[in-house]
Amino acid sequence: MDGLVNSCPLLDYIAKLPAPGRFQLVDIGCSGGIDRRWRRMGRRLRALGIDPDVAEIARLQQREKNSAITYVNAFAGMTADDPFAVKRRGKPDFARNPNPRLSTMRFVERERSQARAVTEKEKRASNLWQSAQLADPASPLVVPKRLKSSGIGSVDFLKIDVDGKDFEVLHSFDEALDDLRVLGVGIEVRMWGSEEETDGTFHNVDRFMKGHGFELFNLSLRRYSTSALPSRFVGRAPGATELGRVHHGDAMYARDLGSGLYDGFAASVGPDKLLNLAAIFAIFDLPDCAAELLLKFRREITAIGDVDEMLDALSAQSERSVSGKASYQRTVGRIEREPQSLRGTKNPLVRAARGLKAGFVKWRGRRELLRMEREG
Repeated sequence: MDGLVNSCPLLDYIAKLPAPGRFQLVDIGCSGGIDRRWRRMGRRLRALGIDPDVAEIARLQQREKNSAITYVNAFAGMTADDPFAVKRRGKPDFARNPNPRLSTMRFVERERSQARAVTEKEKRASNLWQSAQLADPASPLVVPKRLKSSGIGSVDFLKIDVDGKDFEVLHSFDEALDDLRVLGVGIEVRMWGSEEETDGTFHNVDRFMKGHGFELFNLSLRRYSTSALPSRFVGRAPGATELGRVHHGDAMYARDLGSGLYDGFAASVGPDKLLNLAAIFAIFDLPDCAAELLLKFRREITAIGDVDEMLDALSAQSERSVSGKASYQRTVGRIEREPQSLRGTKNPLVRAARGLKAGFVKWRGRRELLRMEREG
């Protein structure tokens, strides 16, 4: 999932709270494991990962040291008599599919023809997980029902990345988004497809999420070139390319409780959920949205922790502080006194210095996360 940050001082603060509370993550399409950046929440984190790859789930179960993180081997989906499944019946899974014309697919075909073994990382990058041993697709797991049977009555963040039927899986949460008080959803979206209302295109996902009271807060885009004129891959593994048409990306939706438009929903959840929403904004590098939420619900969240310390942590993230510390009051005060300081710059030296600073914070955060993952 694109958009998450390695260094997040607010999550570090939350992890140290004497009464940790609970943050429930559901990761559908968890190949590679639960994103380690969520582990900054420490004891607060509870996670359920679901994936059809038999060997990958076995590997994750064997490696996982945190008993609050569990993995299930299954295809997520819906029953054949679900109204959405009935409406989709007889329609192609991928309308106007450009994939056969892409240079990435051509590259993988050439590698196969030369009898070169494709690594697991390359399979994930090129969406070749279908070549692995998979769970039975005829017995899909309806995730909301699984959550209910497991006694999970509240979900904070739902991530969906199943390389195909993402919209179908999202529709299986049609009623559950409200029943489970889901705060945020991250989902892979396609930029190609048809005008059909059941097609898993970005515009249909966006309409669905807006209809359930969510707003779009982050959207990444990945490009793929055609085989007529291949472009260089963005990474080492075959996948997205530097040039090409916009193909797909990751969208992050959340409840915009700072807006005043959803005060009824805000009143229905406790301070723990409000703090969890601030954490979602922070981990997706939206410290401003997190700060707005903390200020609006200061009285409620004060029952859990020091809001001023949390605001300082968000300021440190916003400023890419090397020390991990900053003062919210000083930051806001400086902006009020010197609004010109908000202007950007074209000075290459200043931009290089800021880039180095941000790069160091990112590198240090990644090292911390690797340590947390090893220690469980």
